[in-house]
Amino acid sequence: MKLLPLLEVLVINALLIPLLALITENYGLRNAYWGPEYFVPTTTRYPLFFITSAVKGTTSIPGILSVDWQQVVLLVIVVTDVVYALSLYRSRKPAQAQPVLSANL
Repeated sequence: MKLLPLLEVLVINALLIPLLALITENYGLRNAYWGPEYFVPTTTRYPLFFITSAVKGTTSIPGILSVDWQQVVLLVIVVTDVVYALSLYRSRKPAQAQPVLSANL
């Protein structure tokens, strides 16, 4: 096993996993912001996007379409790990013998 690809994956994961935790905390703080104002936040999620709006009685604050950085970072982590696992699997797979073609003259 080569050490450099493993170190690359570990460094990428070591950077992206704490980033994912910070993004998740930020989303929680955004929702908590509406509590003291007695608004109820609602989040509608789509692939790689979301819309957060808030409602209080008949008052509604519409949200805008935003990039869901949680999903983006998670996708990068998964793709990185899958590519590494596939390359590791292919490197450990025994090479199959190629048939020798002989010309009959």
